[in-house]
Amino acid sequence: MDLTIESIEEVLSLLYVEGGRELDLRSVGFIDPFALLVLDLAVRDARAAGRLLHVEWPTLPAVRRWMIDMGFFADTKAVSPDLPLREIGTALQPIVSIESEEHVSHLVAAFERRLSERFPIDDAPRRRFLRILLELCQNIPQHSNATGEIPDPHGIAAMQDYDDGVLLAIADKGIGFRGSLALRGGMDDLRDATAISSVVLDGISRFRDPGHGRELQRIFRLVRSWDGTIAIRSGRALLYHGPLGGDLYDVAPFPGVQIALRIPRRVFGIGEPPGGEPGVAAGGGSGFNE
Repeated sequence: MDLTIESIEEVLSLLYVEGGRELDLRSVGFIDPFALLVLDLAVRDARAAGRLLHVEWPTLPAVRRWMIDMGFFADTKAVSPDLPLREIGTALQPIVSIESEEHVSHLVAAFERRLSERFPIDDAPRRRFLRILLELCQNIPQHSNATGEIPDPHGIAAMQDYDDGVLLAIADKGIGFRGSLALRGGMDDLRDATAISSVVLDGISRFRDPGHGRELQRIFRLVRSWDGTIAIRSGRALLYHGPLGGDLYDVAPFPGVQIALRIPRRVFGIGEPPGGEPGVAAGGGSGFNE
């Protein structure tokens, strides 16, 4: 069992459609950053709502270790599995909180530094990646609690490298696209699917100023041009596009906005890793979450 961009929907359906209160993840053999952030927010959402949620965590040591290295248990305040400490972790960029616009520039610099330390990235793709990361992170303080009614939208981000590319995930449990566009006026009765389509495909923002909006539209088109994968989720809708195509899907209800980008290594000017052994991190570490 793997928890990925595509399969995390099964977990959300169990929790938010079937009303499940027990989650058995013991057989999970792999988790990507997007699934990890969604799981993080689901644990927090259950706690905030006073819902009892019992989770059996993965038993595979490599997966447990990666979750610890990513800061999952520290961020959710869940009980961490008992594993020995070590000096070198396998996480490219552990979970970080996005608290304010002032904090975003420091966060982006940290992401870029970690990526550059692991790979000799060309200047042009580095600048392009930083612009994408900056725009995605800024959306959280600007939109996730635009109504001021969400006690803690808890914006978070994380990143991991793989043999086929880099996966960046950014998520919050705020008001979502539909809630944000409702503040524009005349758009307060949209379905979640229509809201995602309006924001991502049409470039519409809650601000009427022509200088706002279109950032996600540009990012969506750019990732598609790279033959990468992009998933944008909000409320009851998911816009997904990968190398083989995609569509706009109805999914289980979940608060906020969650975004994943899987960017091929060649986009960064990074060659394919030698050997490509399964279970080995792209950065050369062993016992990796794969």
